[in-house]
Amino acid sequence: MHLHIRLLAILFFFTFVLPDQLLAKENFTIIIDPGHGGGDYGTPHRKCKQDEKTIALNVALKLGRLIEKNYSDVKVVYTRKTDKYPSLPERTQIAKKNKGDLFISIHVNACPKASVRGFETYIFGTDNSDSGRRRVEERLVEERENLDISGRQVNFDTDIDIETKILCQAQREKHNKQSLEIANCVHSNLIASLKKTTYAKNVVSRGVKSKNLFVLCYSPMPAILVELGYMSNVAEERFINTDEAQSTFASALYQGFKEYKRKWDKRQLSNQEEAKPTQKPKDETKPVPQPKNDNQKTNDTPKQQATGSVVWKIQFLSTSKLLKEGSSEFKGLSPVSYYKEGDLYKYTYGSSPTSKGLNADLKKVSALFPGAFPVKFDANGNRIKN
Repeated sequence: MHLHIRLLAILFFFTFVLPDQLLAKENFTIIIDPGHGGGDYGTPHRKCKQDEKTIALNVALKLGRLIEKNYSDVKVVYTRKTDKYPSLPERTQIAKKNKGDLFISIHVNACPKASVRGFETYIFGTDNSDSGRRRVEERLVEERENLDISGRQVNFDTDIDIETKILCQAQREKHNKQSLEIANCVHSNLIASLKKTTYAKNVVSRGVKSKNLFVLCYSPMPAILVELGYMSNVAEERFINTDEAQSTFASALYQGFKEYKRKWDKRQLSNQEEAKPTQKPKDETKPVPQPKNDNQKTNDTPKQQATGSVVWKIQFLSTSKLLKEGSSEFKGLSPVSYYKEGDLYKYTYGSSPTSKGLNADLKKVSALFPGAFPVKFDANGNRIKN
């Protein structure tokens, strides 16, 4: 009888307890980045005592403790654990040095309009909407979070080392997909958790958005930045300053991390199974279709330079739809080519037999599309992935 019970208990353990743990085949490193710090107060307090830098640190430490308590296979690294200020490039270097698998930056928002409130989650991306029509609070996020301690806008081209820049550009598409995944996990849990607090009636979800933020652009891993609310709103500041709010934020971030980590673990097993040699699909670059009023036929066969080796181009945009030459999405770039990978059309500009030959064009394109990066193709138009 006792043996039978033991066997059932063991079977239950392997069936219901072990699967998630067995999925963790290697260590996972999370970089937690409390915004601002030291002489950079971030959003200053108004009616309460805590500035943004203090709130961000409190939530970050609570989140880190939850992860360390529940995950023996996860290494938690902080960009700061005390009231000091690491520069934006230093934060990304900490992430790179520790080979992070995930980067979470924690902030609190502000706006000249005191009525504005709510939380939002950001991933890296270029906002193509007309800046004159964008809400002032949305423009301010990009402006505020790209400032260094002296109040200077960080320079995306010169304030980061070239090695990190190339690394991030090469992996951006993969990281952005997973960044969106963790952003959705976190954001949905923030909604659910805040709806259970004393502030429930005032909770406003401002959604998951893309912004050209330095720490998201140059942290070489999936990365999100969370704005937990508006200190410029009196009621919201009062709530954000409470332990209830800060514990709720940390718990919601942890639950979002937990969901993402489970998916990440499963991907590791899936990647091992898919590691068998497979035939490499062709990714042919093609000229962008001409507008309908152009009577000339479009030649869909890629015309590469007859160098007998590789051709370098600048990839600057990915969309789910096929755009035509002259589209406003290209911001004046012409001529433009594309290649298709999965369900995405990936657009390129320029052409050179060497990567150095693209330097002038890359500077031009990066001014319009900060995430642009070089890609190379063989003489037949197949993309070469290192």
